[in-house]
Amino acid sequence: MTRLRMVVRAVALALAFGIIVPWTGASAADAIIAVRAETSSIDPHFALVGANQAIAQHIFDPLVDSDENQRPAPGLAESWRLVEPTLWEFRLRAGVTFHDGSPLTAADVKFSLERMPNVPNSPAPFVRLAGTVTEIIVVDDRTIRLRTRSYDPSVPLHAMSAYVVSARVAANATTADFNAGRAAIGSGPFRFVEWTPGQRLVLRRNERWWGGAPAFETVTIRPIPGDASRVAALLAGDVQMIDAVPPAEIERLRANASVAVWTAPSSRMIYLGLEQESDTVASITDQAGAPLARNPLKDVRVRRAISHAINRAAIVERLLLGTGQAAGQMVPAGMVGHDPEIAAPRFDVELARRLLAEAGYPQGFRITLAAPNNRYVEDSRTAQTVAQFLARVGIAVRVEVLPANVFFSRAARREFAFFLIGFGTTTGDAYPGLSQVLATYDRERGLGALNRMRYSNPIFDRLLAEAQAQTDAGAREALMRRATRVAFVDDQAIVPLHFLENVWATRRGLRYVARAEENTLATFLVPAAP
Repeated sequence: MTRLRMVVRAVALALAFGIIVPWTGASAADAIIAVRAETSSIDPHFALVGANQAIAQHIFDPLVDSDENQRPAPGLAESWRLVEPTLWEFRLRAGVTFHDGSPLTAADVKFSLERMPNVPNSPAPFVRLAGTVTEIIVVDDRTIRLRTRSYDPSVPLHAMSAYVVSARVAANATTADFNAGRAAIGSGPFRFVEWTPGQRLVLRRNERWWGGAPAFETVTIRPIPGDASRVAALLAGDVQMIDAVPPAEIERLRANASVAVWTAPSSRMIYLGLEQESDTVASITDQAGAPLARNPLKDVRVRRAISHAINRAAIVERLLLGTGQAAGQMVPAGMVGHDPEIAAPRFDVELARRLLAEAGYPQGFRITLAAPNNRYVEDSRTAQTVAQFLARVGIAVRVEVLPANVFFSRAARREFAFFLIGFGTTTGDAYPGLSQVLATYDRERGLGALNRMRYSNPIFDRLLAEAQAQTDAGAREALMRRATRVAFVDDQAIVPLHFLENVWATRRGLRYVARAEENTLATFLVPAAP
């Protein structure tokens, strides 16, 4: 069942049984949602990061949607098929219009696909499809074909983040034009009304949306990065829903008759990135503060020592209060490409110390760990906890926490040698994460766009390329598992920490359709049956 059908069914049930909405401060036609992380732009092609994509899904439609298991489902494209080994065909829905009433056609899709990887100053560019598609062919108004370099089963997966804009409106538009609303004309469930960065984004229901009109006429999305402030706003009735409920507040909210809590397992992995290209790093010194002759993070023994020094179970149990799962690879169990034989690295202080000594750092070293402080659940506290664990094995860590917009801009410029970050798999498949986070950086081929560590292993790349070209599903998954073992077991390319749990809270009388998808979407907020 697609997300659209799930929400429509929820609304239908609510209407059938009657609606009770005991909130204050807004009419039943309005909803105010408080989110932890704010988008950095209304331009749907500006940055391939979670906060931006959550907003994009309100105003614009992707070429391919996702179902409740995060697998490809009909979106603007009602169907797709492989015409030839290197030619995908997408058939668009009939009668879809943009917010200004103009028809959405294959020409708009072509324009959007060509624009996606070329937005100036993007901190996380959309290069996935651009790296594999060699030709975009408009067959007719409702049919578009994508020619690829070789057979590539990941094309529908990447099309799930291909948001379609109006070629006429956006032909000469800049990101600033989208932010001001002049170009923010999509075909999605909501129309853009206004955006005041740091304060609010106001959206109005698109009555003509092909998926059915959303439950609320007007939605205001307010960024409230502080956990305590966000919870207080919900309890006071100033907002109808909040996301990223802090673990310490979950039970208190569940015990409150005026609110309801909604949870779902997440596919977002929180991990530590480690610089592996530069031979020397200014921010890594010996214990006396003198520069090191070589970058210790390039040594696999050091990366393994860092991994074994961290008690993931303690982070999940004591910091996240059980709202997470220790991670050892790119995707959790149940997703394509997950290897059940790869467990989360064990906590072993003595092994960590021994590995550091073998690598030539018996006294450890000093390093800076950068992290956002308003993007992931307990992100800054997780960084501080990691620092405490590493101190036990002789690695002295200075934690630098930054607002998410600053952090991601600097991370995109590769200013951090050691950083805490997350990747959320939205396709139910390990390939996008493996190809974006761990593949050798290659902009032309659309690989390694999020490989901010510049990890590179030709064996991993070869296995991933073979998986991409494999027509047999079982063989493809086996190749991805082998690639996963190379990166996570043999190389310790990154240090996985945990998968988060998604937690939202609403005022009583509302229901949020919680899924593994992390994005907070107003289309998933519906009246609840009493």
